[in-house]
Amino acid sequence: MKKKVKFISFFVFCFLILSSVIVYKSNIFNDDIYVVSKKNSLNEKKHNVDNSIKTEEDGHNKVVKDIDKSVQNKKITIYISGAVNRPGIVTIETDKRLYDAVELLGGTTSEADLNGVNLSIKLEDEQHYIIPKIGEMISVTSNNDSNGPNQNDELKKESKTKNNKNASKEEKTNINVATIEELDSLPGVGEATANKILQYREENGQFNSIEDIKNVNGIGDKKYENIKDLICVD
Repeated sequence: MKKKVKFISFFVFCFLILSSVIVYKSNIFNDDIYVVSKKNSLNEKKHNVDNSIKTEEDGHNKVVKDIDKSVQNKKITIYISGAVNRPGIVTIETDKRLYDAVELLGGTTSEADLNGVNLSIKLEDEQHYIIPKIGEMISVTSNNDSNGPNQNDELKKESKTKNNKNASKEEKTNINVATIEELDSLPGVGEATANKILQYREENGQFNSIEDIKNVNGIGDKKYENIKDLICVD
């Protein structure tokens, strides 16, 4: 009987010790081991990548905005003279046009030749822009001619064209004011026909167009074709 009680006591003692060891190890594993599923791991990686891309995009957009703001805030200084109400120096943003600068000077005067200037051109720093008057020919040397065409180049070309037109007109015979000698110098027009032209002017007034010269007796279509490029009425 005593042996049986000792055996049972020993067995209970061993069971308690074994249970204590198992509980202790279980607590250790619970503190150190974390179970993460494959799905959660992929989601976390994707979240980190998305955040990284968003941060880079935000940084890039900020740089672009800063550059655009810097360009917009940059100003240039130009000089405008001619047919404007208040000629002078203007400091203006780089994205403005000649029209905007002219408006800052009170706009153009009534004498301005708006067909002789391009008010929509972009402005360049340290340039001199001239608004021409009607009938005025402008030739101004730019400080930056080597950088490409600008308003002054356009004005030079236009002035050259006007000069060429004037030269052509000077070479032609104005049938409204020409003398007998000048009319006689035209091909196919002799002294007699020249007198008829003068007589026609005295009786009917000036010619309205060069074709009206065919109303003069003795000047038909063939003779007109020979002289039409040599005569004018202006």
